[in-house]
Amino acid sequence: MKLEIRRPSGPTEDSVAMRVVVAVAVEVAILAVVTQPGAVEPFTAIAAILLAPLGYLFSYHRRGQANLILKLVLSVALLAALGQFIAEVRLATSVDQARLPLASLFLWVQVLHAFDVPRRRDLAFSMVSSLILMAEAGSLSLSTSFVIFLVPWAVLAGVWLSLSSRPKPDQVTSPISVRRVAPPVKPPRLAPVRSVAMTTTAALMAAFLLFLAMPRVPGSLVKAPPFSLAGAPSPVDGFDGSVDNPGLPADPGDGVVDFASGAYPGFSDVVDLRARGQLSDELAFRVRATQAALWRAEVFDTYEGSRWTIEDDETETLPPDGDGSSYLVPPEVVRRNGAYGQGAAHLTQTFYIDTPQPNVLFAAQGASQVYFPSAGLRVDAAGSIRSPILLDEGMVYSVISDVPVTTPGLLRHSGAVRADRMATYLQVPDSLPDRVRDLSQQIVTGAHTQYDGVMAIQSWIQSNTRYNLNAPRDPDGVDSIDHFLFESREGFCEQIASSMAIMLRTLGVPTRLVTGYGPGSRNPLTGYFEVKQSDAHAWLEVFYPRIGWVPYDPTFGVPEAAPSVASRFMAGPVLSAIGRFLSTAVPEPVKAALGATARGVMTAGAFALKIWPLALVIAAIAAGVAWELRRRRKVIRSEAATVGETAFLELVDALVSAGHDRDPSTTPAEYLVEVAADRDLAGEVIESAELVVRTFEQERYAPAAAKPSEADVLRARAASARVRQLVGRH
Repeated sequence: MKLEIRRPSGPTEDSVAMRVVVAVAVEVAILAVVTQPGAVEPFTAIAAILLAPLGYLFSYHRRGQANLILKLVLSVALLAALGQFIAEVRLATSVDQARLPLASLFLWVQVLHAFDVPRRRDLAFSMVSSLILMAEAGSLSLSTSFVIFLVPWAVLAGVWLSLSSRPKPDQVTSPISVRRVAPPVKPPRLAPVRSVAMTTTAALMAAFLLFLAMPRVPGSLVKAPPFSLAGAPSPVDGFDGSVDNPGLPADPGDGVVDFASGAYPGFSDVVDLRARGQLSDELAFRVRATQAALWRAEVFDTYEGSRWTIEDDETETLPPDGDGSSYLVPPEVVRRNGAYGQGAAHLTQTFYIDTPQPNVLFAAQGASQVYFPSAGLRVDAAGSIRSPILLDEGMVYSVISDVPVTTPGLLRHSGAVRADRMATYLQVPDSLPDRVRDLSQQIVTGAHTQYDGVMAIQSWIQSNTRYNLNAPRDPDGVDSIDHFLFESREGFCEQIASSMAIMLRTLGVPTRLVTGYGPGSRNPLTGYFEVKQSDAHAWLEVFYPRIGWVPYDPTFGVPEAAPSVASRFMAGPVLSAIGRFLSTAVPEPVKAALGATARGVMTAGAFALKIWPLALVIAAIAAGVAWELRRRRKVIRSEAATVGETAFLELVDALVSAGHDRDPSTTPAEYLVEVAADRDLAGEVIESAELVVRTFEQERYAPAAAKPSEADVLRARAASARVRQLVGRH
């Protein structure tokens, strides 16, 4: 028996262009994975980046060899990578943790395969593998920075589709004879570029449609939501269940604590309605959840005329769950703060902290179970959960909430409130002016149920107040809500939500103020809700008998105090989205240059708006001058052309429809040779063309004594007209 080592079956792929495109696409996919935070170990990342290009170079030089030993080595290496993956994935307790060893396995498969790609189908497998890597990178990505890899990969995929659609060398037969037929119009020079662009566009559209059709896996299917620390935790000194916000002054005394760019004063033991300032647009955290929610932090129940405090600040420890991986909120706390006796939506949320936050956990209303990387969590009577460590950058934790689900019909039939059991949430200061009560009574006239009254108060606030982050501070000695409702009528979420809460309390409706973060904006690429520091928010919860606490956010419908013209168009949100993308995806030097350019454009635009009538006149004058100069250049050019040159240009124009467009580098004599070789042209056409070309050359290059006569150039002009007539008839 004779052992025979055969070379690869089928023709090898010799196209350097195709191999380069595939290798670059694979490298982009590898970079997309390894640049995701914590995706793979540094050794695997560096090895994949360096070895993949070497593999494609090696496989090109060995494409015609059997490579038996190499195949055996690669098989052993693949088995080793698979064994490593199995060993690591056994330790994973969640889907998130399983994605990381899977990323390493995909990288090693891609790298090892790069060393043996002799044929076109092997290159196709590389492109499919790179697509899998891009999908893995997309699942690991938490921001739109993934786009900087997705776009070039999609372009390269389009180029590869164009190259791979060409026939293989063994599929092309040599022609026996060639008969040249001039096309009616010379094909454009940019046809290959246009073909690649169309293929790329088709690939992008197909990817987009596939993305839209992908099913969304409900968060509730995750059995063990992720939680982790990015580094050593930052403990809270002497933790007793209180909120620690390091961005705020340690001992403000009786003074007003204003907003810091990265610290919302509502995350503390008081909400002061006299505080002013603005938060930054820096990303606070990302949330993976199947639906948007108000990310609840603290609840305040006592209003003191200009600020809110918490009457019952006692907390209790969250006991661990039976599986030891999570902590349970006591059932009585869940019952007091959720929708007891009614339906609720089961919502799993995972929070990825981007900038340091205080030690209060953010979650949708009705939090019942917490997956957190530290023991010692405590919860107060209102369901606010506090941690013995700060929420540092890079921390991951998950919360499962039973979000109340209600309907207007259900709320209208909720019944009457027992004031003796809800005294805390009906408290108003004795100093509250009577006109606040009178206004509330006037607004709800005709409302037959508590729900109708709540909606009437909310509608009045949304119609009669304005949202203004720059509203001046309240004067000393005044009630903040009274001043907002009757004097300024301008403020932000704290004043708006507080006014609705106190107005309802004067009507006997229990309410409380809640601070936290708004839902943020959903990133369409990653599916995560991106919440900024400036999304820090305040809203209220209203108690309905037999139903529970229902959130209301009246700020949502309050118009801006002085909306700009630009805010009425879609350009504002679109530019804001682009700005958020640039802030996370673009390197700092490029970001600084773009910022300087944008500031210059905005300055010029603002100046132009001030002098727009003058700018319009200047633009009209400039357009008129440009048109006149262009007209004069045409006249000068036509006057400068001789009769012989004009005849030659007319000849070229006439022969374009016959497929003879003249390249500027082609001499008249060379052009005549090309025309004369066309067997489809009549003999009279070729003779007329020769007369025109010879006359033009004689006029241009002959000495003065041998210049053509006036009759000769007129005959050339007539010959060019004859060519146009004959070609058009043909």
